[in-house]
Amino acid sequence: MIAKKIGLKIRRIRKNWGLSQIDLAERIGLSFQQIQKYEKGSTRISVMRLQQISDALGINITTFFEEEKSALKVSDHALKYNSREDSIETFQPLDREEITLLKLFRKTRNKKVREGIIKQLRGIVELENQVRK
Repeated sequence: MIAKKIGLKIRRIRKNWGLSQIDLAERIGLSFQQIQKYEKGSTRISVMRLQQISDALGINITTFFEEEKSALKVSDHALKYNSREDSIETFQPLDREEITLLKLFRKTRNKKVREGIIKQLRGIVELENQVRK
């Protein structure tokens, strides 16, 4: 029963991030068929594998054990790119533009470039806030 619940959460989170089973499988070095088995709950997931999956999805492993009502927590790994004043507290479903932005951002491997992108976006938001005032 718990394997099925965890599998359903993996599937839901993976889809919210706009990832295919193949995308997730590649991130953790598995076949998409194995991801399929995990999502269906037909194969139990070891703690080590669950940690790999949570890292690949950018969430905390405890998310898989939380009740459905609670919001998904973004992992500390994802938070390291945010300053304290705008840290992300919960995961919200993404629209297509956000998914595209996230996919492109994740393909950017250079930390300095990633930080530059974040600074530019903060600047844009700041300018928009000034215009509204």
